[in-house]
Formats: sequence, C-alpha cells, structure tokens
Amino acid sequence: MPSMPSWNIHIAQTERLLERGGAVARTVRDANAFLFGSLVPDIMVGYMVPGITDPIPYRQTHFAAPAFIPKPREREFWDTYVAPQFAQLTDADFGCAHVLPTSIEQEREAMDRIHFPQRFEGEAAADSAFASASDAAHEPSDQRTLFDFLLGTWAHLLADNLWNTRVNQFLDEHGGKPSEQFRIKKQGDFDGFGKMLPISSIPRETPALVHAAQAFPQYAIARPHVHDAIVVTHEIVRTNGAPDHAPYQLLTDDFFEITFAEVLDTTEHALEERLQLPL
Repeated sequence: MPSMPSWNIHIAQTERLLERGGAVARTVRDANAFLFGSLVPDIMVGYMVPGITDPIPYRQTHFAAPAFIPKPREREFWDTYVAPQFAQLTDADFGCAHVLPTSIEQEREAMDRIHFPQRFEGEAAADSAFASASDAAHEPSDQRTLFDFLLGTWAHLLADNLWNTRVNQFLDEHGGKPSEQFRIKKQGDFDGFGKMLPISSIPRETPALVHAAQAFPQYAIARPHVHDAIVVTHEIVRTNGAPDHAPYQLLTDDFFEITFAEVLDTTEHALEERLQLPL
C-alpha cells in the first residue's frame, strides 16, 4: 500500500479549511461534495473501501510516479480537471445555496429524539442543518457540485504532495532512507496522529453527490462505491478522538503540528492565486 495520510487527517483538514473563513470557505458552495472529494483519490485504489473488484493503480488515481513516498502532481490534476470545470461555471453558480455534510453529532441527536423523546419535550424541532443559507438561493447546479467535488480531490492531492515532501525532507535531515520498513513505521505514525484529531463531518449520499461521482472526469465512481466509502468514513469519524498516541516510531509531534498547519495555509494560498477571485 502506498504511503499516504489517513482519511481522518484529510477529514480534519477539510473541516479546518471550511471553518477558518479563508479562500476555501469563501469559494466552496457544496461542502458535502468538497468533503467527499477530499477522499476520492483513495477510493478506487481498493485499500480503504471494500468491494473494489477492479482497483485503479495509485499512480493513476494520485497522478504520482511509483515510489515509497510518492508526490502527487497536484498541479497537473488542477490544470486537467479543476481549471476547465471552473471555466464552465456561470454567475448563478456563485450565488447558489450552501450544501453541508452531516455530522456524527447530528446523527446522535436524531437517534436520541427517536429513543428519548421526553428529553426534547417543549423544544421546537431543530432546524434542518441542510437548509439553504437564504430562502431565495437556488440549489447548486450539477456543474457547481462537480466543481466543488473536483476541488476537494485536488485538495487531497495537494495535501499528499506536501505531507510526503516533508517526510522526504525529514528523512534527509535524519539520515533515513525510503524503504518498505520505513513506510510501515511512517504509516503507523500517521495513524496515531490522525486518531487524535477531533472530527465530526460525514458526507451525505445525496443524488447530487452520486451524480458528481459518476461524472468525475478522471474515472467514474459507481454509486455502490460512493455508498461504501461513506460507510467507511462514518466508522472512521465515529471511532476517532483518541486522547493520546503510541510513541512515534519515526516522526515527531512538531513534524505533525507544523506540516498540518502548512497544508492548510498552502491550500488557501494556492486557491486564491489560481482562481484569481475577488474573495
């Protein structure tokens, strides 16, 4: 299995980008598609999602040459798919309603309202978390949802590129050498770090999301694979939030803290520079 950040890290990065109010938060309209897109490069590889009978090689899904620590060519993905899709958007696509994913907290509250209705007596029913930001706003078009889907996929590739670049630099600074043993230890460190991150967002299997996955221009993602990927995401989010991690075998706390922040900043700056939007 190629070396890569864990899905809990990608989910956490997506949540932080949408929460911080920067270029990503001001650009994305369909956050549900953006969140799912941030997991897309790993789906058809076959390691994360069960039932992938015809896996697509990592080098194709990630635009990366085979290596122990590959560096996805995120700019190539941007130029091939993101930029052309952006060019198809109309003015109406920038004024559409916001679409949100669900969360583990919303799911738990929904269960509580069913099983413990007495706790909510006298309360008005909670407003839908998926309501439009404005009653006058229209739902995102298929083109808009696909753009946010592609933007999430690009953010995944950019993150993988930066994480793996910094891992290679760490190796050089500490006299290490890429190897299968190193890859296994490194992946264990990433798993430990990722499990400590507070995350709550889960993609919703909406018709718009399924349609975007099937229209993904690099390769179509069938509805059953969308469903199974969301099931895997649900379990990752449900079980995340460890209070601590086992001792890192290769990397350090500082490495993870600094690189995580760098990924967020780099994503924001790249988006602003490339879209040239009046944000």
